Amino acid sequence: MPISLNDDCALLEGYIDITDVDILHPWLQQNPTSAVDVSDCTGAHTAVVQLLIATSATVAGAEGTEDWRQYLTAGSEFYVKEKA
Repeated sequence: MPISLNDDCALLEGYIDITDVDILHPWLQQNPTSAVDVSDCTGAHTAVVQLLIATSATVAGAEGTEDWRQYLTAGSEFYVKEKA
């Protein structure tokens, strides 16, 4: 399974498909302060990326990357800093 969930962290590994949004979204709602670790994530459907950005998820493992994961960090111009 490409997503491992516990109360402290969601670990994303390999490619995360659009169907995984059905698992990740409820977890993010129930664990809004827990981290999502993308260290071993090789790719993700755009719906997954949009979910992480829209929920302002705390993302670990994207620091210093030069691939798509860089857009999930707080320093990215695409990162949602405040919700309206």
